[in-house]
Amino acid sequence: MTVKLAGPGTPMSQQCHPVRDDGNSTDVLIRLFGLPLLSASEAQAVGALLGRAKCRAAFVNAHCVNVAYRNPAYRRALDSADLLLPDGAGIDLAARWQGARLAANLNGTDLCPLLLAEAARRGLSVFLLGGQAGVAADAANALSRSFPDLRIAGTLDGFAQATPEVAIPTINDSGADILLVAMGVPLQDLWLAQYAPALRPRLVMGVGALFDFLAGRVRRAPRWIRRIRMEWAWRLAMEPRRMFGRYVIGNLVFLWRARRAARLAKTGQDL
Repeated sequence: MTVKLAGPGTPMSQQCHPVRDDGNSTDVLIRLFGLPLLSASEAQAVGALLGRAKCRAAFVNAHCVNVAYRNPAYRRALDSADLLLPDGAGIDLAARWQGARLAANLNGTDLCPLLLAEAARRGLSVFLLGGQAGVAADAANALSRSFPDLRIAGTLDGFAQATPEVAIPTINDSGADILLVAMGVPLQDLWLAQYAPALRPRLVMGVGALFDFLAGRVRRAPRWIRRIRMEWAWRLAMEPRRMFGRYVIGNLVFLWRARRAARLAKTGQDL
């Protein structure tokens, strides 16, 4: 199932309302900022990701929305994805301001372990592409410890080894069922939008900083901080210089956009 919008010119302020796909699935989608986001529990999201013959998925958080406003190529990559997953408190708040409720926060760091646990149960294999040299391999080792039955098809870093001449045949020859790409936004989704047609894994998706968390290169916020939806503040405290633009300026810009979109949606106007 793919819900496609009207291309790069589609207004990002389209009214938020439940929509359904073309009838081949029971997925419930909430249209927010012109993007159809999956409204589902974590278990339902895992089923949706693994239930398609081919699927290119992306997570959408406040930072992604900001990037999509200023990067038309990235916006097109989101528009053409098969499944978009709502990530973070900002997206949830924006939905509420437009009178909708998302079933769950489907952030990648929490959802991917559930996805890979189910992949292990089904006998599926995963390939990890991304991160600095050695990070993907360390992340794969961590996954093997957490999920002994999970088959790791291979790893490549996200720099010298991410060229299509190297990555595509390596991934395809590995026989992987799932490809996780950790290159950050927007690069990971642009890479997948361009090369997914040449890739054989049935599920391909960008996962941001997941490999760094798994490999222990970046400390994850304690569970209680995640529970109150303040993980962004933890990451800002850990890397203030790098994250200031994204989480301080970026969050304020996102909230302004979300508020404006909510006001305009009530009157049926576009940005």
